[in-house]
Amino acid sequence: MRTFYIFNINRSFYNLMKNNPYHLFKAMEDIHNFDQKDVNLAYDLFLQIVSPFDKSKINNKIFRESKDNDFYSKFHNVHRIQNKYIPEDSMLVVNKAFLLLESNVLKPSFLTDLKEYKNLFVCDFKNKDYFWLNELVCL
Repeated sequence: MRTFYIFNINRSFYNLMKNNPYHLFKAMEDIHNFDQKDVNLAYDLFLQIVSPFDKSKINNKIFRESKDNDFYSKFHNVHRIQNKYIPEDSMLVVNKAFLLLESNVLKPSFLTDLKEYKNLFVCDFKNKDYFWLNELVCL
């Protein structure tokens, strides 16, 4: 199971880091791994790098794109695809600060629904994987 954190990088950081995503990944990884006593510092750094998501806009977009899919379900801010034929089991949780995507496949269906957003940076901290969503080939 892969766990992807999807961040909406603010425009200035996107322009600064779009050609060097490794440094952005390291900064996000450092924020992710901050000790509890440094949570205020991590939060301040996080706010400088990311822009908040419009939860209702993201939820509505995902719902519109997926509602005709027989394997799709939604409950509040949690979207799920359980397709036994591919097989894909993916869950997308929409938060204001980031999107959390858990999946058993490398390219979950939800990534296609989000491809129009230019500043989305995807991190899998456990597997040290990261990429700009708009640069993912074959969405």
